Amino acid sequence: MDKQFFQDFLMLSQAHTIATLAMLCVVFYALKKMRDIKINFSLRMLFALLMGLGFGFVLQYLANFPDAEEASNILWYSETKHWFAFVSSVFVAFIKMLVVPLVSICIIKVIIEIDKNIKISSLLGISLFWILFSTAIAATLGIFLGYSFDLGSNFAIHEGDKQIREIQTFSNIILGLIPSNIITAINKENIIAIVIFSFFIGISAKKISKKEEYEQAFKSFHNFILTFYNIMMNMTATVIRFMPYAVVCMMANVLLSNGFEAIKTAGLFIMLIYIAMLIMFGVHFLLLASQGLNPIKYAKKAFPVWLFAFSSRSSLGTLPMTTSTLQNKFGVNSAIANFVASIGTTTGLNGCAGYFPALAAVFVAFATHTHIDFTFALMIVLVAVIGSLGIAGVPGSATMAASIMLAGIGFGNNFVMLSLILAIDPIIDMARTASNVSGAMTSALCTAKNLKALDKKIYNS
Repeated sequence: MDKQFFQDFLMLSQAHTIATLAMLCVVFYALKKMRDIKINFSLRMLFALLMGLGFGFVLQYLANFPDAEEASNILWYSETKHWFAFVSSVFVAFIKMLVVPLVSICIIKVIIEIDKNIKISSLLGISLFWILFSTAIAATLGIFLGYSFDLGSNFAIHEGDKQIREIQTFSNIILGLIPSNIITAINKENIIAIVIFSFFIGISAKKISKKEEYEQAFKSFHNFILTFYNIMMNMTATVIRFMPYAVVCMMANVLLSNGFEAIKTAGLFIMLIYIAMLIMFGVHFLLLASQGLNPIKYAKKAFPVWLFAFSSRSSLGTLPMTTSTLQNKFGVNSAIANFVASIGTTTGLNGCAGYFPALAAVFVAFATHTHIDFTFALMIVLVAVIGSLGIAGVPGSATMAASIMLAGIGFGNNFVMLSLILAIDPIIDMARTASNVSGAMTSALCTAKNLKALDKKIYNS
């Protein structure tokens, strides 16, 4: 009975497990002390990242670098992985708890208070241009890297259980973004639908504010919105304080769950994904420089956001931190920060909808000995940009992007070829998500600069 209690219920039956959790507590204590003595948040996040990688490598070493089947038979390894996953999941759950009310209240607030100098049509048009333009560049980059390294030319088909997801037509994707049932949209975390619904509330409230008979009622509504907004901001700040602790567990869990064997097997694809991530950071720097914004300032202030996106693997989960950083550290107008960052969690994801599906398309093309010419490459870019309109910003959404891509270029029946790549999805998803979030932030900054809604003093501080 005692064995069942500790092994099956608590999952704390092995000395290795207890020792690892004790060391985790020591790391947590060190992070707390670092915060107490006012060590920079970016440095604490970097320390957490290194500690997570250290945990993952040491525990893999102690287990003799097992494959998936061997790892499942090592009791202490399974227990340790369970606890790292638990801490990670708790934090991500709290972050995701904030997303829907935060997006809703921010959109309503900014529409009500939007500067008269900012036209809503201009905001929508300019922000979508930057978001989709950066995605087109990312897709082009994916094609170039894949073609340069002959990605997939030496591939032997690995059978797997990954199935292609249902492919929707372009019109169905657009219909799916319309909030026909806002409760369903909230339940499915359809951020675009929530943004549209909140947008209409804000527009309607702004219209009735001009009518004398509703003046008092509007003031009460506005006060409620302001109060709720400040409550959500306070909750967000409270949850974000615990981010470094979660990063330790997230990084350790990725290594424990995937192992080094999987990394070696799909090594070239992983390498190209990470090269694409670094190049896209460079592209974002160039886009900012083209608008007269200092890329070095951007990199320093955006680094904690990149790091959390990298660790959490969720554009949506990073949203509260993204909007907070855009407003408070870069001086982006709150309307633009909240609007563009929210749109950027589902549209124009540079990693998930840009270079990843493009690399996957080249991979399958080489594996099937399909000739890659300019027309084929152009088709990949167009499918990537259009498909990016319907990608959800949660972990694993790139599977849908790959499905849309392969179906769009006529390779839908070859989806099984990606089973090897999808097996190590969390490892490549970290790089993709960092690119997604950086792309959304860059788009917000460029949009704010174009609309003259960026405080350069705050940006350059």
